[in-house]
Amino acid sequence: MTRIGIVVAMAVECRSLTRRRVPEHGCLSLGDHRLVALAGAGPNAARRAAALLVAQGATALVSWGCAAALDPHLRPGDLVLPSRIVGADGALLDTSVHWRTRLAAKLASHRPVCQGVLVESSGIVATTSAKQAIRAATGAVAVDMESAAAARVASNCGLPFLAVRSIIDAAEIPVPLSVLSAFDEDGMLHTSKMLRRAATRPADFLGIIRLGWHFRAAMNTLRGVDAMVGNDLLVQASRAPQSQSSSNPNPHQV
Repeated sequence: MTRIGIVVAMAVECRSLTRRRVPEHGCLSLGDHRLVALAGAGPNAARRAAALLVAQGATALVSWGCAAALDPHLRPGDLVLPSRIVGADGALLDTSVHWRTRLAAKLASHRPVCQGVLVESSGIVATTSAKQAIRAATGAVAVDMESAAAARVASNCGLPFLAVRSIIDAAEIPVPLSVLSAFDEDGMLHTSKMLRRAATRPADFLGIIRLGWHFRAAMNTLRGVDAMVGNDLLVQASRAPQSQSSSNPNPHQV
């Protein structure tokens, strides 16, 4: 029996899948052969969450949530189903071709789907100059912190893997410092801490409000994807070949 394990970094992202509370660093069964793990932000958190899902019986893994755009054509709410993920160490991790292409074909009748390369970062890429540098070095269309770690676990366990990412901040949009400083050591975002920091940096409030609107667009996309392919996600995973990884003879460092 196929059981899909879904790695999600933040509690607010989990709400695109369920209204039920997912315990921090734990997982929750959705009752339809899907398990959701609330990881926290960052590669280490995602790796632990993916390993937990496998231990709980997941037979396929999905990295689900938001990403930052590197391609200037991508806008908040755009959907990325990456064909390949470039690790921060230069490793190349392919997503399951059959699973991804079947889902992309189903979704394409409702919304554009980008299947470009996603790149891993160990931290939030906050500035436009940093985004431009990563884009130039890797050719990636978007960046996140969790998908590569989850893909490595899937590859090591011989499981199909898929990343489903919705753009929150466009390539030209910086992330306010108050947001960057609101994550704890476990990768959990504390809204109260963000607002306290912003109180000492009033200019950040405009950026936080803008990011909030963009986050809403990203969540609407993820909810729409879940509504359209929630059941099909399970069916296609059961038919998908295993994900593959390869080493890069001339890796780009991110």
